[in-house]
Amino acid sequence: MQNGNAVPRTPAFNLASWASSLTFTDLPSDVVSRIKSFYLDWLASALAGRSHISVTSMVNLIKTQGPTKGKCEIVGFPDLTTSPIFAALVNGASSHVVEQDDLHNSSMMHPATVVFPAALAVAQETGATGKDIIVVGYEFACRFGERLGKSYYELNHYALDQKFHTTATAGIIGAAAASSYLLGHDASTMLSAVGTAGTQAAGLWQFLLNATHSKQVHTAKAASDGVLFAYLAGSGLLGPQDILEGDRGMVATLSPTQGRDSEPSIVDKAWAEEIKAVDIATVEALTYKSAIAILSLSEKAETVHQSKFSMGFVLAVAAHRGSAKITDFTEEALLDQDLRQFQKKVKMTLDEKIENEFPERWLGRVIVVTRTGQRIEREVDVVKGDPG
Repeated sequence: MQNGNAVPRTPAFNLASWASSLTFTDLPSDVVSRIKSFYLDWLASALAGRSHISVTSMVNLIKTQGPTKGKCEIVGFPDLTTSPIFAALVNGASSHVVEQDDLHNSSMMHPATVVFPAALAVAQETGATGKDIIVVGYEFACRFGERLGKSYYELNHYALDQKFHTTATAGIIGAAAASSYLLGHDASTMLSAVGTAGTQAAGLWQFLLNATHSKQVHTAKAASDGVLFAYLAGSGLLGPQDILEGDRGMVATLSPTQGRDSEPSIVDKAWAEEIKAVDIATVEALTYKSAIAILSLSEKAETVHQSKFSMGFVLAVAAHRGSAKITDFTEEALLDQDLRQFQKKVKMTLDEKIENEFPERWLGRVIVVTRTGQRIEREVDVVKGDPG
């Protein structure tokens, strides 16, 4: 019990109590198998994003601020090792560059890109095993994200006030919990780490309107700050005990009523008919409110990053190239007038059925009308690669 103080048995404490006492042997075999696949997915994403400016700028910071010789590895930079905080920072950024990291439906967040950088860094610093890395973090973050609810994530189509990026805000909670577990903390100490992390939860969506690199900073800081607050809690720093449910906690402050991820399903179904792009007159993508709000911010697709969040541009790529791969989103593609002309044919429409199912299910529906008037309509109930 941290500093000998009695800890109230809040929902946050109950979660910390459960997590701090969990062991690898408590995990079902199918959970272990699934989390290992998530780790491989995260590692591949980090490798793919290692040359992005958000990553190289952080690497340059390490080279000037140090340490450059530590116990913690930076994915994709075999000659550079550093402290847990810096390692979590860089690996948190690189794994969120190519937008292929995993998604948890009901919490509406990408847990791997914040939990694994923190867990790997602390594990390497402390000499923990691979089994230890996967025990705590994922579920902790996702449960916080679920409690924050749908309204927390959603963007009002006309305003951006008080709307936050769940991967960053709930992600820092998972990073702190994972780090605290690997440091061997008891429930009250873990709760302090999580509590302080919650007071620092941040991540505004304004980056999506501009050609910025801030999205990677969200995950980088969530991962590294989770590590920081776990170490500080271990040194006696007390955090709020009811950060989730308190009157000025995360739910009350950030979630007043309580993505992009539908694109792949639409892409897969829309072009299964092998329709030629030149023969298509219009495309209507029916989806949920959050997807319309988020993707509308990037609809002009002025940068490579924005092009990945533009429904019109993604479907233009799919129509002309038969699929939409990571390597299709380039500066050259932005200048392709065929893609730009097709982009104008696409519109997004709110579908009440899809909206009501979200976020537990991320459905996709598309209506394609050809130049001859043929109407082709397809739906997808389970998106390819959907972990939920």
